[in-house]
Amino acid sequence: MSLRIQRFDEHRQMPWKNGLGITREVISRPASDGSGGFDWRISLATVGTSGPFSVFAGIDRTIAVLQGDGMQLTVDGRQEPPLLVGSPPFAFSGDAEVQADCLGGETLDLNVMSRRGRFVHRMTKIDVSAAQTLSMSRDTVAIVFRGDALVAVDSMRSEVGLGDIMISEQVPFEFTVEPRAADCTLYSIEVTAALDRASEPEPVA
Repeated sequence: MSLRIQRFDEHRQMPWKNGLGITREVISRPASDGSGGFDWRISLATVGTSGPFSVFAGIDRTIAVLQGDGMQLTVDGRQEPPLLVGSPPFAFSGDAEVQADCLGGETLDLNVMSRRGRFVHRMTKIDVSAAQTLSMSRDTVAIVFRGDALVAVDSMRSEVGLGDIMISEQVPFEFTVEPRAADCTLYSIEVTAALDRASEPEPVA
């Protein structure tokens, strides 16, 4: 099993596609069609001012607020509920025209993107109030931490904090998390090849 923890200050910084903000890329899979883009990507974005999101044609996106005052999103002209710390992850199409209006100061958000028709992703919010052991599927590629915690995997023990991310090479694993503060939240991110998802049997009613 291969697991590693990538610290917040180790993520690679780059400008937004539209140049209006900064993204910290955590991990990505290069596009299989040789286009130079990606098939899926996990990143942390800093939003300091109101403005439009970049358009990513053919991409499905999910975001969650990790820190700050949050944002009010308007997606293709429809105003969505405020996206705040503690809100459930919000999924939308990268093809959409998205306006983000800041509700206060700077916001840090978690962003997952996958190329439609090739991969499917899922972001799950997990609130941790006491020490517990969590089991992850083979499709889990990352665990993103929002609060301070002690993490243990086999003999590895490590303190983690905001924006630290445990990265897996898509194998099933278990880990124990012990919160260091009252407000401890993590997000599991699963990525599945679209062909794998399509081959799954339909549930029986």
